[in-house]
Amino acid sequence: MPPIILFILKALEGRGAERMVTTLASAYADMGYRTHILCLEATQDMLLDARVQYHIVPYDEVFSEQNLDPESTRTQAYESVAKRIDTYVLSQIGKPDLILANIYKINWIMTYSQLPNIVNVLHTALSKQFQNQLLESPVQTINHLKMVYGAHPCSCVSKGARQDLIALIGNITKTTTIYNPCDAIAINTKAAATSHLEHFGLVDKEYIIHVASFDSMKGHRDLLQAYAKTERKLPLVLVGKGRLEAEIKQLAVQLNISDSIKFLGFQTNPYPLIRSAALMVLTSKFEGFGYVIVEAQALGVPVISTDCPFGPRELLPEQNLIAVGDIDGLAMLIDQAIDNLTDYIVPLNQQLLPEHIARQYLAFGSVLDSDKNEGL
Repeated sequence: MPPIILFILKALEGRGAERMVTTLASAYADMGYRTHILCLEATQDMLLDARVQYHIVPYDEVFSEQNLDPESTRTQAYESVAKRIDTYVLSQIGKPDLILANIYKINWIMTYSQLPNIVNVLHTALSKQFQNQLLESPVQTINHLKMVYGAHPCSCVSKGARQDLIALIGNITKTTTIYNPCDAIAINTKAAATSHLEHFGLVDKEYIIHVASFDSMKGHRDLLQAYAKTERKLPLVLVGKGRLEAEIKQLAVQLNISDSIKFLGFQTNPYPLIRSAALMVLTSKFEGFGYVIVEAQALGVPVISTDCPFGPRELLPEQNLIAVGDIDGLAMLIDQAIDNLTDYIVPLNQQLLPEHIARQYLAFGSVLDSDKNEGL
């Protein structure tokens, strides 16, 4: 029987970790593996390959059964969730040959799992994600992270994120760097769909695009402040949803640039909009990888970014980067890129294609013995 590949995550929301999971799941299905995705919530913003089996093991029931006082009770609840996952997987899916556990909450839960072949996938920099906790209670926080990330091998989506992990918890588990996959063929196919630019009041190759959830780490405030200082030759299009959206809309009004900015909300298929953009801008405070960079590269769209920890500097040359918080510098870089668009096109690294990344996870997880590897 073909190997069983299982992805576990909170929900199929429309962020980078979820794009990685759905892309890799399709790659394993292409390779003939039995591929499963297990979520703890039913929220689904991402389209899923029909060959991939989708499971929901809701964890809210466990939490409703208990009065969650701090970490000790949370630990008991997570142990219960892990047992529920283990029972479900073994009875409904079978013994997995590789389990890729995504997102911190899942990594914590799977600490208590008895399932084999678990790899924690870290999509961001822990020192940034836990910055406040590390300042308030450093010893307790580091001990907690050692418990969570020392339980299983860890794969990080950039070299910087891996170095950050080791600096925090030491060499207490097997670690590696495996970049996120970029399915250039699928992205270009989706980008060929009708973009409805006219509906949004846009013109092909005559706008700047920023695709990210409205979260403080994505740097929308810096982006708008910088854009207000540019020559504003092209309108700025913001794609995404999130808790800070209303605040950013108000900032656009305060900066007197709301007539030059379009808020398009979350788009299930953003690729036609990305392909038709003159320039992609990423302004994150930190990233694990920076998915939209490689997606823009796959579509041949010029892209610039903040030089944030840790992904962009591994994907873009120095001229395409600007320091986090340098509002004037970002404004200048936007204007410069608009005037010299072809100089900011960076080809996609072919090593990021999905099958190559899928095989790296198999090798790291030691899923296939040497004989099977030779037969692939």
